[in-house]
Amino acid sequence: MKKVKSLLLTFSLVTALFVSCGKNAKDELSRTWKVTEIETSTKLPDTVKDAMLANSTMVFTKDGNYTTTGGIGADQGTYTLDKDEKQLSTVSTSGKSNSVYTIDKLSKEELVLINNGNTVTCIAVK
Repeated sequence: MKKVKSLLLTFSLVTALFVSCGKNAKDELSRTWKVTEIETSTKLPDTVKDAMLANSTMVFTKDGNYTTTGGIGADQGTYTLDKDEKQLSTVSTSGKSNSVYTIDKLSKEELVLINNGNTVTCIAVK
């Protein structure tokens, strides 16, 4: 019985260590992203879509700031994540509208955000 309790305690400690050392969404998000695809609820002409994608980047920093550049428009401000790390809220300091995005996918290589039926797909800039 002591061996079983000892084994369970060891397993619990190892599990807690792995969970506490796991990356959080802010760590994954904090990098420069190149916008590679934009899907909108209304069909955009290819020329408009190409112009939006041209040199478009999004930068998120660990201290909670963001900037956007390129065809998607220049903006900057602060961002927060909800407690479940599924919602990204931005507050613009340059006069643009504040937004809330659903994080559909987030990894070291890819970011997919959804807002009002629009989807923005990004890849990490190395």
